Amino acid sequence: MEALSEKIFLKLDMPNDQNRRGDRDKIFDALKEKYREVIIPYKILKELYPKCRESNFEITVTLVRRDYDWVVTKIECGDTTHNHYGLCVDLGSTTVIMRLVDLNNGSIVAEECTFNKEIKFGEDILNRIFYTRNSKEKLNEVHKAAIDTFLELLNIIENKTSVKGEDISIMTVAGNTTMIHFLLNIDPWTIFQTPYTPVFNQPGFINAEEIGIPINGYVYCFPSVANYFGGDIVSGLLYTEIYNSDEISAFIDIGTNGELVIGNKDFLVAVAGAAGPALEGGISKSGMRAKKGAIDTIKIINNKIKYTTIEEGKPLGICGSGIVDLLAEMFLNGWIDFSGELKENASKNIIKIDNQLAVEYASKDESENHESLIFTQSDINQFLKTKSAAYTMVAFLLGEVGLTLDDLDKFYAAGAFGTHLNLESAVTIGMYPDLDRNKFNCPGNTSLEGAYKLLTNRTLLSSVDDIANRVNYIGLENAKDFLEKMRGASFLPHTDIDNYPSVKANLIKMGLL
Repeated sequence: MEALSEKIFLKLDMPNDQNRRGDRDKIFDALKEKYREVIIPYKILKELYPKCRESNFEITVTLVRRDYDWVVTKIECGDTTHNHYGLCVDLGSTTVIMRLVDLNNGSIVAEECTFNKEIKFGEDILNRIFYTRNSKEKLNEVHKAAIDTFLELLNIIENKTSVKGEDISIMTVAGNTTMIHFLLNIDPWTIFQTPYTPVFNQPGFINAEEIGIPINGYVYCFPSVANYFGGDIVSGLLYTEIYNSDEISAFIDIGTNGELVIGNKDFLVAVAGAAGPALEGGISKSGMRAKKGAIDTIKIINNKIKYTTIEEGKPLGICGSGIVDLLAEMFLNGWIDFSGELKENASKNIIKIDNQLAVEYASKDESENHESLIFTQSDINQFLKTKSAAYTMVAFLLGEVGLTLDDLDKFYAAGAFGTHLNLESAVTIGMYPDLDRNKFNCPGNTSLEGAYKLLTNRTLLSSVDDIANRVNYIGLENAKDFLEKMRGASFLPHTDIDNYPSVKANLIKMGLL
């Protein structure tokens, strides 16, 4: 394994009258054949005495591979090579996942997840950006919230594994462009101000101590491509290896942002845009994130709603995957029409509230808070905008490169939403195209997995840069007919039902077409 960090045990010659070479120079001599360019920072230089002499010049050196050199991050007495750890992180705007890895063998020691503490400054990224605008003090607050999230996860991991921050030499972080700016305490305002250029695309290796992360080494942040196209997607492309494949693939990740890449080893073209809170249930009063009590699957059987909840708790609300199921099931059972309009007499679950129709998917007797859980017509209309944007990105980008759906060999539905989503439901409502189901691949959290892949294989550093440089990003502000195409895709599953032959067949079978 060729991890981003290495620990090497050295037995150096003891100083004597015939060997008066300095401690630092002896270390260089021992390392130069394998590591060539080695940097020993002043902080480490000060530790050589008395450590080298206390250990009879038997020491363990920890090195981190940066872009063009190796930097020594720690000197220890004796042989401590067995104690060698790294971290990989998926830095999301809503949740943050941290994984502890044994860098001797690549095994996963622990993995923890928590909500991003930045949420208190706004669930939507734009709210956080406006909060920090022109205020160093407020920017520091959001940065501190990001760091506090990392500290919480580090503390949980230490309590469970006894691995301390001082034993960790490298951390890889994949996140969207704005999240990385906040992590590094850099104002992201330029990301959302024309011409929408970030302060940086490739932050590279950052000394962890400088940004307040208590590990004994460096933090590597994946590069971004554009304002809406962050390092989390670059990490996903690294993991799926689309960039290195003969097959033409589509890679879509719908979360806070919606990102789509189409390509192979010969080309990579991408679009992205803000998806908003719809897929985390944020469009509805009873919507919620995917946590305990969230309805995550729905079926309508004999005109009655059947659901499951996360961790089997009483329902508190509905998350994104539950919403997709709800719409698909209502459509297939004739509760809503092709435009998504609720049919008042189709079910007793369809009620009128505040002068609009709504579907009650859990009664007050069933819910945890003893309140009726409803999804209104306004909620449906709002969600249809998100689903139509997802479909339109695919149609638009295929058109830009002169391809059709038939040219796609694989369709990657990445991210937490893609993982938990019922594929048939997503196709039924027209969120995903009606492809051969064998072409679909739900690879899970590709942001985290790509960060893990790089952490354990430093030879991929050049591949990461290659991916970021090769992606041809098309800004949707230049897509003149995008909104028109979105309107066509706002119907269930689409205004042109022939684009969805399997859905059409189901509707005919059920007597709805």
